[in-house]
Amino acid sequence: MDQEKFMMIVKGDDKTQDVSSYEKDPPIVRIVYKGYPEVYTYKSSDIQLLTPTVQDITEDMAVFHDEYPFYNVKQVLDFGPKIRVCFKNGSIRTYDSGRIQVRSSSTQNAEGRQILDYWRAISKHAKSEDEQENKEAFLAKQFAKLHYADPDSVLSHYLLKKPIKSDIPVTSEPIFPFRYNLSQRTALEQALKSTISIIEGPPGTGKTQTILNILANLAVMQGKKVAVVSGNNAAVLNVQEKMERYGYHFFVASLGNQENKKKFFANLPNWDVSEWSSELPEDELNAKLQDLNQCIQRLMELDREKAQLMQKLSAYLLEQEHFEHYYTRLDISPIEKLSFYRQTPKRILEFMKDSFLAVEMKRKYKLLYQFKLFFRHGFTDFKRLKEQGLDVILNVQREFYKLKVEELSDRIKELEKELESQDYQDLMDEHQQFSETLFRHRLHDKYHNRTAVDCNEKTYTQNNKFKTFIEHYPIVLSTTHSLRNCVPANYLFDYCIIDESSQVDLLTGALALSCCKQAIIVGDTKQLPHIVGNEIEQKIHGQATPDMDEAYSYIEHNLLSSMLTLYGDSIPKVMLREHYRCHPQIIEFCNRKYYDGELIAFTDPGISESPLLIYKTSPGNHMREVTHGKKGKFNSRELDVIEQEILLGYLEAAAGHKDIGFVTPYRKQVEKATQQFTADIESDTIHKYQGREKSVMIMSTVLDRTRAGGMGMSFVNDPCMINVAVSRAQERFILVTNQSAFRKYGNEVGDLMGYMEYSTLDNNVVESEIHSIFDLLYKEYSDHLQEFRERVRFFNKSRHRSENIMHALLDQILQEPMFKDFELGNQVLLMNMFTDLERLNEEERRFVRNRSSVDFVIYHKLDRSLALAIEVDGFEFHENNPEQLKRDEKKEEIFKKFGMELARFRTNESGEEQRIRELLSSMLYKVE
Repeated sequence: MDQEKFMMIVKGDDKTQDVSSYEKDPPIVRIVYKGYPEVYTYKSSDIQLLTPTVQDITEDMAVFHDEYPFYNVKQVLDFGPKIRVCFKNGSIRTYDSGRIQVRSSSTQNAEGRQILDYWRAISKHAKSEDEQENKEAFLAKQFAKLHYADPDSVLSHYLLKKPIKSDIPVTSEPIFPFRYNLSQRTALEQALKSTISIIEGPPGTGKTQTILNILANLAVMQGKKVAVVSGNNAAVLNVQEKMERYGYHFFVASLGNQENKKKFFANLPNWDVSEWSSELPEDELNAKLQDLNQCIQRLMELDREKAQLMQKLSAYLLEQEHFEHYYTRLDISPIEKLSFYRQTPKRILEFMKDSFLAVEMKRKYKLLYQFKLFFRHGFTDFKRLKEQGLDVILNVQREFYKLKVEELSDRIKELEKELESQDYQDLMDEHQQFSETLFRHRLHDKYHNRTAVDCNEKTYTQNNKFKTFIEHYPIVLSTTHSLRNCVPANYLFDYCIIDESSQVDLLTGALALSCCKQAIIVGDTKQLPHIVGNEIEQKIHGQATPDMDEAYSYIEHNLLSSMLTLYGDSIPKVMLREHYRCHPQIIEFCNRKYYDGELIAFTDPGISESPLLIYKTSPGNHMREVTHGKKGKFNSRELDVIEQEILLGYLEAAAGHKDIGFVTPYRKQVEKATQQFTADIESDTIHKYQGREKSVMIMSTVLDRTRAGGMGMSFVNDPCMINVAVSRAQERFILVTNQSAFRKYGNEVGDLMGYMEYSTLDNNVVESEIHSIFDLLYKEYSDHLQEFRERVRFFNKSRHRSENIMHALLDQILQEPMFKDFELGNQVLLMNMFTDLERLNEEERRFVRNRSSVDFVIYHKLDRSLALAIEVDGFEFHENNPEQLKRDEKKEEIFKKFGMELARFRTNESGEEQRIRELLSSMLYKVE
């Protein structure tokens, strides 16, 4: 019988191939089988003669058997209870219908096809230096074959903008055989239940550790198949090395390109899990982990609070050091004992606020505020406050730092005591031990009697072998562009973890997403993205159609930024906040500048000398530019400073140069450094150093103030590049740069220099006539004033209403990304800003010493330097008050004498918001 036209089922078995002829004679059927002369008689009820529904399989369709794909299928014949699959080589196989699925590509809609066609066109030009083959041809071939996007694949979700599911059932409670923290736990839990999720991994926050715990839960505890990929081999190699270090490499297949496959199959890993069986049953191990989870969660929160407080204490100690330096420059009489009670940081701020208001409202409410100072604070020395008011306030400010440091230190000690009394570290060790025991027990059950796979790099993807292979190696490592070549066509991993996703371009990212049902995107938008070369950009310019969503643009986006643009806040996202690499003072620059203060340093600051150093080259322009052959910029003077003053001077006593790294934005400077420095020093461009770290990092900026140097500013002042350069340093970061080329605000290197100088006051303090704003003091003080103004809006309406309006407006403007490096202070004493009063006349000096303040100051976050001073002129308080007008004029004259403008606003005029923006924008590029 013709198998493509009929199916004869005899007593439940498919006998089509065996039947030579048959005859129906109800209620019986007579059958003659091939090779047998006898006629066999059956009841009609025992025989089913079926005809098929025929489905031709086109290139945008796929056929699956038990979720494993077939390839080279010509037709599928649906006979109802049975299905026949006809292959292009002429073979035909029969299966139960429930085990066969035919799926059509999800990109049959116009928009999905349009995006794939756009990428397919670009694939003819895009290249990657990490692929040894002819990458241009390689990518084009991959996209030429990408006509089918599985409806269950992440690529399908991504192209069709399907909503992300975040409620996928998780079959087991998570375990942590590798160390973890609060952020990492949240990231893991979110990743397990989401179709697409993002793990933001700032430098040194344990991305690889998080990936290892995810792999343990998915591949071993849940039996999932997982791919781990990145845009280059370095990131996945890191995962492989960690798994090998812990003895778990035997179920990980490191594949990728042909060379990697050959290497893997030539040295298949051995394993011995004979000692990994647990004496405790799994239920008991799980119960112990659940009990520990309840104890540990609270203790982990306390440990995080302790780290945050230590970070805060460090900031207060630094600002206190600045204040003491400022205080000693003044001719102030220390007050041994301040004459008010209940001295806490909060009460100090309340006293400052009330004494300020006593001065501010002295004409009308003098007696009221004197009573307030007495009853609220127990203050009695009104004579001194009147005669030496500024001295009193400066001593009060000094006391604030002392009490705040004591308060933070006491709380840290309390937390340390509680953590120690609860045996926190022992509990963490116990939790990891039970997790590891359960993890290894599962591996023992699966592998203790298992034989090695019998295949090679050419045969492992065959249908009869791949299922065995992927069961043995449920974790596959590859680059994004090679993943599709590592598995049979149309195979879907349960999960794909894409590491360093900011460096994954959309073409290779799409190839990886076509191979998985769920994706975990790991990366950091604040680190270096993939680079589209000018040559390729020119070739592909105009490929996108006008109505295509910008999120799919190859030029504008990498995979991480594309996902964030496409899904916005709807995509599940967790930032890893705990930092374990850099000295706290080093990572704090990146934290303030790039991560909105979200990072929590868990590294020990130690008691060593400053971790931040600046070496400025002698005045002059020392950059040179090669304009023929291998073009590029270099600066021999900076290399000489590094060799003679740093390597042979400052670092001469270092244990060895192998712990020293050298980075620079320019390849030509790397070439010169490699020739000049010892081989132990690892020199490379910043782009190539991402993912690496060294005890000591030296950065050379190369540029000077020549025209050619100016043309390179936008390249060097890339925020992602500076973030990467600084965060490579574990113990010490040394910047070697031109004296003045980067002395601008709103300039990445300039901001770095400002931060380094502020953070290392003893060595780099600048004797400026305008002092840095006391950020922490005035932040807390401003909060107290704002609370007061909100409470008494009815009281002296014009004054407080005007300040409230301005405060709200400034807050709103400073939230904008352009102005994120500015901070706001309220009612800052002029004496806290202008320390050297010699240039003022006697009347102006008295004015400053009489506790005069300015309504608002905006200052630079990284070095606390003053950017803009603002006065708010309510009509009733200023225009209708001759005495106040005189004070205003005097204040303006004082600012002018220090080279500063005092900007005045009435809050009832148009264009004030625009004026503030223009003033702030001008400060961003102000040369110092």
